[in-house]
Amino acid sequence: MIRASRARSMTKFLCLGGLLLLTVACTHVPFEKHHTPSSATDIVGQSNVTRMAKQETLEGGGKTTLVPLVTGNDALGARLRLIEAAEHTLDIQYFLIKPDLAGGIFSRALIDAADRGVRVRFLLDDVFTSATDEEIALLNDHENIEMRLFNPLSRNSTKGANFLLDFNRVNRRMHNKSLTADNAASIVGGRNIADEYFEINSDAEFADFDIFVMGPVTKDIAKSFDVYWNDPHSVPMENFQELGLKVNKESLQQDLRGRADQAERDVYAKAMSSEFVAQVVDGTIQPLHGDAWVVTDTPQKTRNAVKVGPRTLSDELKQQILSAKSDVILMSPYFVPRPSDLAMFKALSRAGRRVVILTNSLAATNHAYVHGGYAPSRKGLLEAGVELYEIRADALQALGQLPPDSDVVLTMHTKAAVFDATTLFVGSLNYDPRSIEINTEFGMFIDSPELAKRFQTGVLKYIETHAYKLSLDPKGNILWTIATPQGIEVETSEPGASFSKKTIANITKFLPVKGQL
Repeated sequence: MIRASRARSMTKFLCLGGLLLLTVACTHVPFEKHHTPSSATDIVGQSNVTRMAKQETLEGGGKTTLVPLVTGNDALGARLRLIEAAEHTLDIQYFLIKPDLAGGIFSRALIDAADRGVRVRFLLDDVFTSATDEEIALLNDHENIEMRLFNPLSRNSTKGANFLLDFNRVNRRMHNKSLTADNAASIVGGRNIADEYFEINSDAEFADFDIFVMGPVTKDIAKSFDVYWNDPHSVPMENFQELGLKVNKESLQQDLRGRADQAERDVYAKAMSSEFVAQVVDGTIQPLHGDAWVVTDTPQKTRNAVKVGPRTLSDELKQQILSAKSDVILMSPYFVPRPSDLAMFKALSRAGRRVVILTNSLAATNHAYVHGGYAPSRKGLLEAGVELYEIRADALQALGQLPPDSDVVLTMHTKAAVFDATTLFVGSLNYDPRSIEINTEFGMFIDSPELAKRFQTGVLKYIETHAYKLSLDPKGNILWTIATPQGIEVETSEPGASFSKKTIANITKFLPVKGQL
């Protein structure tokens, strides 16, 4: 019996050891291979972009030049125009790119820039990027383009298996977003590179916000990019190619060029005739100016234990919220306040500050499980006097901007805040535990009363027609109220939400996953 027990124990030990060895083998990532450092200042020189930035900075009294990019078409046009204007460098950092119309147009613009001799450094997060390794490797194959993946998955098994086998590491993502040309002009904000962010044929319309900047703050954006680019967990694409990734260059080149069909040409033409591009071309653009500063998390955050910190950006945002003297307007598509956040918002409201929070309704969100983490906080916020609004999923149909039978869902993706109508925050951070504790984020704070006031006025006007105002009835039940062309509508239960979304959100409420949302 003793020998049999020992044999069983040894068998279990060997099986466990084999499983551990298999896990290690399946999750190998080539972090240790060659990793050549580079900097935004390696290549310097005058260009039309640098000359324009210098002139605008002089006219703005040394302050940062600011142009809001509200519509998706303006946002795409601005990116393409900036890429086409670059003469020396392009530094690009995004959470995801998709192999759709927007992704194809963007990739072709990068190849055209590289053909002109522009050095292109493109850093992508790996998990939600749906462009294939072969498509990314094709860009990397250009002598002037270098692609790196941040904290990537192993390529030794399926994507799902690689994620689960190495969950603790790969659950920590780089959510930052920026595009900088010639170290002199940048676009930052909430948009990734995919159709839904740019008003291109899609079943979703992502209402988002970016800002085009020139001047002193671009140097800080470039420094932030360099920190991530040179981090040991930013893995060059050729490291994976050396591990066996095969690329049919001729076939992929033909495929990339073949995407330039009429639909893509139409999207490109529309973007390049956007209001932003038209005003740049004819010289009628009227930028604003202000003092801007960048606050970003460090890559080390993804390697520290959760809740250990540093949480650089969220700490700064919280300090700005607490410092507000009259009002705070917060826009977060995924809003999951922690107990300390709830206490902060309630205390501000009870102290006489106006607190306005805009997020997605259950029907509008693209992540129903996140709504399950948010919903229980609504009643307490409303009781404390916080003004709570949720985006109406079919607002565009209700306003006659889309046919009544259209399936397009309006989803807010803007991550922004205004403090006392004088300071604006814009960036990649959602007000939820994932952004605050788990992922890395990028943010910019701007002291510009004119821009902040304009943004605040636009948001308050927007929510009148695109969002439900939440309130409590005498029994403490939540009501959703919105003004429509047909009159006032009042809903009593998660308006427009499907049974499946309600089910997912309700299940999430009872699972111990709030810290991951």
